[in-house]
Amino acid sequence: MKQDIDQNRLLTILTIFSTFLMGFIDAFTFITQEGLFASAQTGNVVMMAAKLFAGNPLDALINVSSFVGFSVGAFLAQGVIERLKEYGWKKYRIYLFIQMIFLLVIAIIQQHIGSVIIGFMLGLLAGYELTVFRKIKSTNINNGIMTGNTKNLMNNLYLAIFNKDKAALHTFSTLLLGIGIFILGVGTGTIVLFFGEQLNLWLAFILTGIFYVWLWIKRA
Repeated sequence: MKQDIDQNRLLTILTIFSTFLMGFIDAFTFITQEGLFASAQTGNVVMMAAKLFAGNPLDALINVSSFVGFSVGAFLAQGVIERLKEYGWKKYRIYLFIQMIFLLVIAIIQQHIGSVIIGFMLGLLAGYELTVFRKIKSTNINNGIMTGNTKNLMNNLYLAIFNKDKAALHTFSTLLLGIGIFILGVGTGTIVLFFGEQLNLWLAFILTGIFYVWLWIKRA
């Protein structure tokens, strides 16, 4: 039982970090890559369809690449989860290691690849993140897609007010925390851009590395 509690707590911490990171990276892609979203695929679908029906298929390619990357990332992440589910808490260290290496590669090559490739790679990362880190305490949360979170937030607020549902109040508070963390990530990512466009991905790598080292120290 204690092992389950520890894993739940660990997943909560990593999901909060992932939510911040998704906001941080979305700020980077939106500002530097022509309004592209890495995690908010609803926005990409809208932009993609608008460009296609406006007769600008080449302009839509960057949004298509992110959407495809996100889909591939979610697919591969489910495979990673299936193969590591017997590893206990150690699987989170492997999750972070994969993420850290991927961010390092993107940070190194970011100046040598075009927006379409960046869109695909960061979309893939977002699909991976949203699949492996998706629970704060006992509440499932989409750590990069705030539309569903906002709907669930207000649904649970209604139940908490009018049905006196304490579980709904808890869920409301958790979702509110997640949305706030995501907004904080967007704001931080925007501020970092003032100091250089290449810094965001390097900082994303460094932050992931800090959490990876923390996991080693915590379990040493």
